[in-house]
Amino acid sequence: MIFVTIGSLFPFDRMVRRMDEIAPTMPSQTFFAQIGDGTYEPSNMPFARLLSRREFIAKMDEASLIVAHAGMGSVISAMDVGKPIILLPRVLEWGEHTTDHQMATARWLQGRPGVHVCFDDALLPAMIETALADQVSNQGMSKTAPENFIARLREYIASA
Repeated sequence: MIFVTIGSLFPFDRMVRRMDEIAPTMPSQTFFAQIGDGTYEPSNMPFARLLSRREFIAKMDEASLIVAHAGMGSVISAMDVGKPIILLPRVLEWGEHTTDHQMATARWLQGRPGVHVCFDDALLPAMIETALADQVSNQGMSKTAPENFIARLREYIASA
């Protein structure tokens, strides 16, 4: 199952609409979306406006792939359940957020294991196929800091 989540603060109709268009083109996949209080309601995939924390984690566990806005809550949740995630950042210029921090977050996370960043929603179908096929990404993201970072912290603490 591909789990689509827009977060809990702002609507993200662009992503919900695009994923609703993609769903029927991938008949071998099931989709489920958490759509918030946007105006667009999907017709090609089941959805809920808001999920409880328990329901949200259950959908994350069930998913083979998560497609989300570039919010850290979604990224951390995907990491917690060891699932790959595609990030489609909200764009300030299009009225999708109050700042462009999601663009900065997406650029910062780009290239990390288990994270696929899509800056153009027209590229989502190809990115979904890539993310589902990428065995390295399907192992999820590491929950721990890189060993060299931990070693530098230990050195700093020991020298203090």
